[in-house]
Amino acid sequence: MTASPTGDTIGEILKRTREAKNLSIETVNKETKISVAVIRGLEQDDMESFASETYLKGFLKNYAIYLGLDGNQLWSMLSRQHGKVPDVSGTFWDIEEAVREEKLKSSRIVQRILVPLLVIVIIVLGFLYIKERANKSSGSVGDVGSLVQTTARIV
Repeated sequence: MTASPTGDTIGEILKRTREAKNLSIETVNKETKISVAVIRGLEQDDMESFASETYLKGFLKNYAIYLGLDGNQLWSMLSRQHGKVPDVSGTFWDIEEAVREEKLKSSRIVQRILVPLLVIVIIVLGFLYIKERANKSSGSVGDVGSLVQTTARIV
């Protein structure tokens, strides 16, 4: 069970807020698409029943937002109680976004280096292919000159 500074658990806060808004669990289920079992699990502080921390975090955040609560604060309370996430500056969601950005940096580097390099290689290969075709079909340098003259007239 996770207690708040006032002594309420996260489940009690969620349940009390839902009841204050005169919402049934079924209504919350229909409007949020969060299953009845998950809503009950959250309200009964059965956090260990979730398959992973990711599922718990997502359901807690979505349910809290739906109820008009601060999901970051609830997650922070839960993570401090269980000692899973250090108490650092910034919200958990901001920290998670920073980690996601860090993971994406490598793909951005690949995009900035590899894509232009591939474009250059394709252009060079295309130029060499056209040049080789022109040499094979004409067999002489004069025909290449006439090709250049024809291209110059078109441009």
